[in-house]
Amino acid sequence: MLAIKFSGIVLFVRMVIVAGALAVLLALGTTWSRPAEPASSARAAAMSRSVSAASRPGTASSAARADAAGAASPGNPFPGVRAYLRGRAGVAQVAVFDKLTGRTYLLSDGSDTQYTASIIKPDILAMWLRRYQRRRGTIPASIPYSIRYLMTNMITVSDNVAATSLFYFGGGCAALTRFDTLIPTHHTMVGCQTPTYYGWGNTTTHAADQVAIVRAIAYPSRVLKADARGYALQLMESIIPAQRWGVTCGPWRTTCDPPDYATPVPGVTVALKNGWKFLPTCIAADDSCPWQVNSIGWVHGEGRNYVLAVLTTDDPHGPGSYGLDYGITTIQGVSQRIWANLAP
Repeated sequence: MLAIKFSGIVLFVRMVIVAGALAVLLALGTTWSRPAEPASSARAAAMSRSVSAASRPGTASSAARADAAGAASPGNPFPGVRAYLRGRAGVAQVAVFDKLTGRTYLLSDGSDTQYTASIIKPDILAMWLRRYQRRRGTIPASIPYSIRYLMTNMITVSDNVAATSLFYFGGGCAALTRFDTLIPTHHTMVGCQTPTYYGWGNTTTHAADQVAIVRAIAYPSRVLKADARGYALQLMESIIPAQRWGVTCGPWRTTCDPPDYATPVPGVTVALKNGWKFLPTCIAADDSCPWQVNSIGWVHGEGRNYVLAVLTTDDPHGPGSYGLDYGITTIQGVSQRIWANLAP
């Protein structure tokens, strides 16, 4: 049963600092291997899916420009998306903030929250940038090189060691939870460190919360100043080719195959972060496990200005990266349709 509700500026489409300086910097490797992030048989019936998209500029100056530009397509971004997802296995949530309408659109037919994996990294980044914007100077010049090194590797190559360093020395789950109240998020529970796991990758969230976080980076708000937002967007626009799948497909045309996925298109900005991991509920942590695969980002250009978040869980298991590739395909199919639906 489909129910459509309007509440303020939100449209719901339902189918279902530094806490002290880092005294010691870790020696970090920047190599990336696909299954570094935290896949069951393909289901005949479609499960939940969630997509969240956000339009943001890539630098401080472009941030101001994007805010003034506005999105160009009023109305529902989901025609064709529900039918597409009915043919895909797994569970998805999709959330879209359209700058033109000022509304957030939600599409979900499954559980309320899913695991973040590495899409939590822009949230960690934003927490640190808020601390540095209170100091003298401008960002990024006022940030020590070692911290910028960690930030860059955490976002552009999805380095988990860099993320764990910033998460832990930034105050862990308690500090990030406090920061998220400023966004605010409503359904995100930050994962805490355990005796055997760094915690942040098992954060649970909702697509709408991920849209809210990207909006705080992409558009002017009380959370981050223009230079902090510009630096965050610059990093999110500099993802290595092997990881620039997901919400880039459609905005950067429909040739979105590995290993380099979509190729940037002049005049269309995509600032993104992806996340992927075996579901932590699967103890084996191997090819027998289903996957969590997510993509969030801001898209601006060719008359569009929107934020998109797509979360997919229980993507089917298989040999090697089968579950990851399946989730990527699902997300890219959603992203292509939303890009087309929001055409001016």
